[in-house]
Amino acid sequence: MSTLIELEDVWVRYRMAKDYALRGISLVIKEGDVVGIIGPTGAGKSTLAKVMCGIVPNLEPCDEFKGHVMVCGLDARDVPTGIVSRRCAMVFQDYEAQLFRTTVELEVAFGPENLELDPSEIKRRVEWSLRLAGLRGLERKYTHTLSGGQKQRLAIASVLSLRPEVLILDEATSDLDPRGKIELFQVVEELLRHRVIKAAVIIDHHLDRLARLANRIVVLKDGEIIEDGPPRKVLTKVELLKELKLEPPQVTELFHRLGWPEEKLPLTVDEALNKRIGNVKTTSRTSVKEATTKLVLKLKDVWFHYLPGEWVLKGINLKVHEGEVLGIIGQNGSGKTTLANIIMGILRPIRGKVTLFNRDVTNQGPAARIGIIGYVLQNPDYQIFNRTVYEELAFAPKYMGLPPEEIDRRVRNIARLVGIEHLLNEDPFFLNKADRQRVAVASVLTMYPKILLLDEPTTGLTPGETRDLMDLIMKLNKELGMTVIAITHDMNVVARYCTRVVLMREGRIIVDTDTRSLFTKLDLLRENYIEPPQIIEYSVRALGVPYLTVEELVKSIEVIE
Repeated sequence: MSTLIELEDVWVRYRMAKDYALRGISLVIKEGDVVGIIGPTGAGKSTLAKVMCGIVPNLEPCDEFKGHVMVCGLDARDVPTGIVSRRCAMVFQDYEAQLFRTTVELEVAFGPENLELDPSEIKRRVEWSLRLAGLRGLERKYTHTLSGGQKQRLAIASVLSLRPEVLILDEATSDLDPRGKIELFQVVEELLRHRVIKAAVIIDHHLDRLARLANRIVVLKDGEIIEDGPPRKVLTKVELLKELKLEPPQVTELFHRLGWPEEKLPLTVDEALNKRIGNVKTTSRTSVKEATTKLVLKLKDVWFHYLPGEWVLKGINLKVHEGEVLGIIGQNGSGKTTLANIIMGILRPIRGKVTLFNRDVTNQGPAARIGIIGYVLQNPDYQIFNRTVYEELAFAPKYMGLPPEEIDRRVRNIARLVGIEHLLNEDPFFLNKADRQRVAVASVLTMYPKILLLDEPTTGLTPGETRDLMDLIMKLNKELGMTVIAITHDMNVVARYCTRVVLMREGRIIVDTDTRSLFTKLDLLRENYIEPPQIIEYSVRALGVPYLTVEELVKSIEVIE
């Protein structure tokens, strides 16, 4: 197979940075390769991707760049990035940064137009790209009206329209619903099979998906490659992955915990079903904290539309009790973020009633919720506006009129708990997306709200970082009685932390139940673009009951000697 990308001894150090982002990277990607790149936050994954397509150092200057980069026969340093991008195109982690046209079809047409293609070919590529990205029927939609997941699909479609030889996806599934993530990987497989693209590079934290698609996994740490090999060799190194705050496939971790040797560990549910784990005691189940009967939030027959006649919410009835951890799930565009904006008062219902702690707030804005509801937006950049992280965390307590010493205490305490104490003097806009996400969460927690409303709070975080953040939120839930409402596509978060789950479809609530009961309905979930975590699918298929976490199942197993 011919070589498409070759990096030889590449070193990168950004301006004002003391350390190198990449250290002596040598890497070859050949035709037919699907390379998964994994590693902790700050390991250099995005920098490596940008080097591959010529963005670094040509468009993103750095203080120091050493090494040699060849992309599809072109020297990436000597050829304009626009030329390189025709051969190697990238969907960015911060996908909204690459959207700028007013409508969906104009966005997708922009790349082919710049290639000076014939109008009929441009039209054909637009239709083809939108079909693959799952956006057919939304051609005339204004970009700003799309949901986060739909915007991510649009960024993917705009890159596909270039027909690159190498496709790079940098966390390109972070805001897609679970089924959408799988469908995107299936699209990549289809493009490779039909030789529309010749290779793919995928940066992703969900290793169970990479295990099915990639033929090679590269592990980065501190800007260096520490592992490079087939998935079965790399993804069975359970202790190494956990040290890097990554999570191996759940069935891999299960059998590792049961003492199976590395070479016999399964990577997929189907592989795991062919192995015997032992006898399972159904009595050992993890208990969940019960909510009180005190009603803190009630929505009664809430309807909302952005454009007359196009209802986004349809008769929403929802009760939330003090101390609950409620998960709200559903496919992209089902109305989840709109519902959150109604709860927060950013939007007001066309019809219906919203009650907060027995007070009618239907026609009141966000000011009526200050100190009561803390809202973390889906995109942290919509929420951050101060010059330093410290000022960002101090803003809400200042608005609440707290004394300076209490403000300082809260800022430093929350910064320490969230793990951003070392960033307090930094400009938040220069942080990576994962750190900006932490800043957004911390800026809300300094209010000590009674209800924490989270819209995709773990986007861009590694599984280990997600666990750290959610453990902190659960600590506040248990110690302070804080009610948590989490909108998320991460079913591991739902399974591990939520006591109750609401499933939305086309603006309606179609299921409202406890978490374990929800995950007995695998067919219903898949009909609504929800894929269960590996351990749940495995336990339902193997044992007939859903175990929500690896730990829960391990505790229930009597190992066969």
